[in-house]
Amino acid sequence: MAKNASRRWRVILPAVGIALFLFGGWTLRNKLAADRQGEWMTVRRADLVTGFEVSGTLVSIDPESLGPPRLPDVWNFKISMLAPEGSDVKKGQPVLGFDTTDLQRRLESKSAEAEESRKQIEKETNDLALRTKDERLRLAESEGRLRKAALKLEAPPDVAGVNEHKLAEIEHASASREASAVRARLASLERAARARIRLLESKRREAEAVVARTQESLRQMTVVSPRDGTVVYVAEEWSGEKRKVGDSIWKGANVVEIPDLNRMEAEGEIDEVDAGRAAVGQRVTLRLDAHPDVEFGGTIVSAGQTVQRKSGPMRQLKVLRVKIRLDRTDPVRMRPGMRYTGVVELGRVRNALLVPRSAVFLSSSGPAVIRRTPFGTEEVPLRLGRENTESAEVLQGLDAGDRVLVSKIASEEDES
Repeated sequence: MAKNASRRWRVILPAVGIALFLFGGWTLRNKLAADRQGEWMTVRRADLVTGFEVSGTLVSIDPESLGPPRLPDVWNFKISMLAPEGSDVKKGQPVLGFDTTDLQRRLESKSAEAEESRKQIEKETNDLALRTKDERLRLAESEGRLRKAALKLEAPPDVAGVNEHKLAEIEHASASREASAVRARLASLERAARARIRLLESKRREAEAVVARTQESLRQMTVVSPRDGTVVYVAEEWSGEKRKVGDSIWKGANVVEIPDLNRMEAEGEIDEVDAGRAAVGQRVTLRLDAHPDVEFGGTIVSAGQTVQRKSGPMRQLKVLRVKIRLDRTDPVRMRPGMRYTGVVELGRVRNALLVPRSAVFLSSSGPAVIRRTPFGTEEVPLRLGRENTESAEVLQGLDAGDRVLVSKIASEEDES
């Protein structure tokens, strides 16, 4: 009898092994077949927010805006250096630079002009010294003859004859005239030379002042960060384009910002058709394009009185502009200029069972989904409640943790 039992087990065990192998192969085939059908998403519980769409960008509440220096005689600037956007900088680190070719040319010209004026002043001073030296020698000679003639005139008449006395008078008069002429010529020479030197000194001071201003302007053409922070490029309002190296800009334009990453808010645009439903105090939930898996909350704190043209390339559309105060700021994920999309809340269903709308299709019996099972897939009819653009509330048909098939069309649209 024991032998019969042993023989039965020798037959049963291989059969069970073969059955398990076939069942595993069948299960694996079904799993691979299900994987090939498309993307599978998990049904989850979360708040369902209903409302209308808002989109926009994050901005810093207290940004340090940087642009061309305010120079008195320069109006147009060409960008020659830009710190990479998103790079972290320290206070005093260069973040923006402008072309200095014209200023360098002016500096060289005025430096040469100042140097030439200094050389001319030196030459005029030397020439004046030489010419006045000659004239002073002539003056000394004339004054010597004048003294000799005066001595002769002081001699008593009985010592010198009448003729000699008259000759002395003539010599004295001639020497006096010559000395007066030399003095006048010397004074005129000094006045003219000093006038030329004053003119040259004025030119030199003016040139040196321009040199000093130009050197200061050259220093200001390199703009440094006023604080530690992150570089953010500022887009032009009319085109939405950010500046780059080689662009020409006018004085007063903002090129980059060094924001305070701990204090940010959201600027948003609401489509004209929904503008009438927007109001200060409404709650907003939003997701950053760069981090779509993280949800942030906020409140509308200001709204425009009228609709305006949309910024950027879609300027033919009209929108209502709003400002949203964020509940919290995440310096790790958030950067000014990041795009977001969100929903202005009109209603909220707490802890709803949510299924992606892209997973729901209309069957003969109503809305349904394809649910994943351990052995393959099955079609499940649903009873739905409220919905928004992304999700629908499941009232009956699914449980949290179920995996449902997202339509291939929706998946392809998301990828594109």
